[in-house]
Amino acid sequence: MPPVSQRYREARRRQILDAARRCFARAGFHGTSMQDVFAESGLSSGAVYGYFAGKDELVAAIVEEVLAEVVAGLDVVTESEQLPPLHVMAGRLAHALDRDTRGDELARLAVQVWAEAAHDEELRARLAGFYRQLVERFAALVRRYQATGVVDPSADALDVAQVLTSLGPAFLSQRALLGDLSAASFTAGLAGLLSADGGPTGAA
Repeated sequence: MPPVSQRYREARRRQILDAARRCFARAGFHGTSMQDVFAESGLSSGAVYGYFAGKDELVAAIVEEVLAEVVAGLDVVTESEQLPPLHVMAGRLAHALDRDTRGDELARLAVQVWAEAAHDEELRARLAGFYRQLVERFAALVRRYQATGVVDPSADALDVAQVLTSLGPAFLSQRALLGDLSAASFTAGLAGLLSADGGPTGAA
């Protein structure tokens, strides 16, 4: 167990990040000021600046957290020993990304991260590398499905993986915009889509 002083610093840093996440999810990166973070966290400017030099550092920390949360959600799916039907696998991804008790906070933050990447070369390069890793993970999963005949063995695993990788951002984008989209409805929609051409829709 870390010393009390370290635990205190970790807890205080978490307090600031949680406050910044709420502000960013509510008003956006550009619509949030450091004064907003001070007020939301209940801390003085000196206390906050003791951990973060400014908003850019807070945004960078939030970006890292969002990417880590997306990876954790994907790991739940890609590291499963048993292969569920495809729509169930995709549904597990949606449920993993929607498990945040803070509602659609992750979705709102993820959309902003992607928007920032459109005009931030460094962030875009980081995200490109991040997504290439995700595609490789999904390609390995696709090859497992191909070995069982669920996915056409003649299909390019990387092509299929790119489609699967896009499901997470698609779900989060609609979750952020519509609010009423749920992991359950997303899964049900995929089940109907996959069954339309005779694809497998067995139960989990």
